[in-house]
Amino acid sequence: MVAAAMGCGSDNGTGTVRVSVWGEEYIQDMIPPVMGAEAGIENGWTVRYTKFLVNLGAVRLATSASAAPSGTLAGFRVFDLHTLTGPLVIGTFSNVSAVRQADVGYALAPVDASSSAGNATAADVTLMRAGSYAVYVEGTASKAGVADVRFRWGFTGRTDFYDCHDSTEQPGVAVPTSGTASMQLTLHGDHLFYDDLQSPDARLRFDAIAAADANGDREVTLDELGAVQLTTLPMTQYSTGPLPNVRTLRDFVTHLVSTVGHFNGEGHCQERRS
Repeated sequence: MVAAAMGCGSDNGTGTVRVSVWGEEYIQDMIPPVMGAEAGIENGWTVRYTKFLVNLGAVRLATSASAAPSGTLAGFRVFDLHTLTGPLVIGTFSNVSAVRQADVGYALAPVDASSSAGNATAADVTLMRAGSYAVYVEGTASKAGVADVRFRWGFTGRTDFYDCHDSTEQPGVAVPTSGTASMQLTLHGDHLFYDDLQSPDARLRFDAIAAADANGDREVTLDELGAVQLTTLPMTQYSTGPLPNVRTLRDFVTHLVSTVGHFNGEGHCQERRS
């Protein structure tokens, strides 16, 4: 999809910005257990997604938050990040002023009648529309000596990601004259299993989620997570900090969903939830 850029050129000329979406190896392949110094899930758990659906849109590029957009992808499309084998180009902004385009943003929002399929199947779009989901995940957690645990979770809240910086804390993208800059909207699937809402040292855990399987059918539902009060979990885990209204494990995971949006790999964005 080629999107026309907006606004005037600069003395430096113009360039191109290629917009892509990517869920990285944690969504495509698996989130492994902790192995030595390598990051992973505590206590031997491995999580493999079989679906990671997002309704993504409201993509914006501008020189500043108050400036007219240099390019937009306004419509929302449903993508299954699990099926991607690498970043998927979803749009190109041409004739963008060759300066730093410091304002990058996008959103995940509930599917409505205007949403269309990105790389997702028609059945997946129907599933998302039926639940008014912004994010829907399916997967299995496994651990040696323990029966696999399945999960199928749909989340309806909208999150706008804005003021995105790259991993070196530079805002947005620098557009090269007569060249191409990358604007990758990166979603982090490991965030759903963090054990802290604010600490940079949060660890990945699945034990409390597995233990929430009240009826013993080896599938953990959001309703079962909602029956687990955070006060019943170890004091060193599942800290909410000063955040209000996060009282159950369902509240906790739902909040984590609104943190999955990143930029150009490990770059960070601000989050606005609704």
